Amino acid sequence: MNPIISKLIGSFDNKKDNGFSARKLTAFSLMICIAYIHYKYVSESNAVDVLIIDLCGVSIMLGVITIQNVIELKNGGKNEPTN
Repeated sequence: MNPIISKLIGSFDNKKDNGFSARKLTAFSLMICIAYIHYKYVSESNAVDVLIIDLCGVSIMLGVITIQNVIELKNGGKNEPTN
């Protein structure tokens, strides 16, 4: 248990290989929050809506899609500069 705690504390240091990855810590804390919200607030009536929001949020957080992709989708496509 001690190596886990020391690596967790080492994650807040800027040195290489001193702790866990910031992306992994972010994903882990996001999953804990999602699990809590699902436990407390999701019912059969809103399950599909919550799953869509979860998939979009996880896709953005993991970099599968970017904010620029979301803006382009909202505006109806990619704006190509014309010469």
